[in-house]
Amino acid sequence: MGEVKLDLLYLNRDEVIELGGGDMTLAVKDMEDLLVLRENGDVRVPDKVSMNFGKTIAEEKVKGRINSMPGYVGGDYDMAGMKWIGSNPGNLAKGLPRASAITILNDPDTKFPLAVMDGTVISNTRTGAIGGVAVKYLAKKNAGTLFIFGAGLIAEYMLLAAMVGCPSLETVYVYDLVKERTDDFAERMTEKLGISVISSEKEMAKECDIVVTATGAASPVVDFCDLAKGALYINFGGFECTYDMVSKSDKRFVDNWQAVKHRNTSAIAKMANEGIFEDSELSGELGAVIAGSIPGRTSDEETIYFNCVGMGIEDIAIATRVYRKALAEKKGTMLKYW
Repeated sequence: MGEVKLDLLYLNRDEVIELGGGDMTLAVKDMEDLLVLRENGDVRVPDKVSMNFGKTIAEEKVKGRINSMPGYVGGDYDMAGMKWIGSNPGNLAKGLPRASAITILNDPDTKFPLAVMDGTVISNTRTGAIGGVAVKYLAKKNAGTLFIFGAGLIAEYMLLAAMVGCPSLETVYVYDLVKERTDDFAERMTEKLGISVISSEKEMAKECDIVVTATGAASPVVDFCDLAKGALYINFGGFECTYDMVSKSDKRFVDNWQAVKHRNTSAIAKMANEGIFEDSELSGELGAVIAGSIPGRTSDEETIYFNCVGMGIEDIAIATRVYRKALAEKKGTMLKYW
């Protein structure tokens, strides 16, 4: 056997963006395809390993964490890999993003690494994209209004995804504890999207078809009584809503039920782990809705709860698309590996 020679492709942040890593329309399609593959059993999703730098959730929000999220995606993707993401809220005071990620791709046959790329843009994009898929399949038909609690980066990506999933959106309201951040978000996104994004008080949530919480809150910021009948509520962060939001909703969906319970930060996860929410009370996973295995929304009168925890395979799917385009266009830097 001759000497083995292997190269490794490296893509920096600018290259990932240039190759479509932040393209929300493509990302929403990736997430749809991925969730169907998962529903059909053509993925591998080990539990996320979280290395916390705090002993409690509250302390973690100060000291941060690093997560390892491996996986395999079948179908046309046929790729293995891992998302390695660090998160520290204190970074913002240093002029740095809260989270930074690296995505690694591995050949599913040899298991050798194929590529290493910046995963921060991919991570933000896929987080928003799952929300966009939820909006597409669970919001009422022709929904026109969206309310967002939180005016941070994830709120921005969620809004971009919601516009893809629900083109009928005309008016967006945003509320954040920091008024200056709310106003800045509204102004930037109005200019970027060409729709009306309004800095609002939280009471306006009750007038909207879709309500999203994308905050760093450690205690509920929204209750079931804050929603209009027939609204879709998306629980993006941790413990952002009351238990009533879960128990009183007509239907309750998640992206990955076992992972939601394992992470144990959202209201529905806490209820399950405390023994006050049974598996049988879950309406199902979003992938099953997309695949047509179970019904999603069946009436505009249904109030629906959705919680997503995120999976490394989502990043792998987008990274695979980026990697293959990089090879086709000869972009990036080939590093001598072996």
